[in-house]
Amino acid sequence: FHSFVRALLPNLGIAQLEKAISNISAEKELIANSTADALVRLQDEINLLKEAVFPNHMVLDMKTAQTGGVCILINTSWCTYIDQSGQKAMDIH
Repeated sequence: FHSFVRALLPNLGIAQLEKAISNISAEKELIANSTADALVRLQDEINLLKEAVFPNHMVLDMKTAQTGGVCILINTSWCTYIDQSGQKAMDIH
């Protein structure tokens, strides 16, 4: 059907539009894959950072437990949380 329509209406540039759409689709897929790879690498980096920081965090918590913990000691109402599940990276795939 498509080739029949193209034969009847050659001046509308349908073939060029199809090629452009195909190219855009391929680029979109490349971008999506690159983004997913980057997010996985970032999650790996977070995991390595967590492994390096966690022992220090544990010692600091033990040292400051009698005063209520680090958040109380530095007088702040919030503390940092590191997502250890890796779920954000898994949602990409």
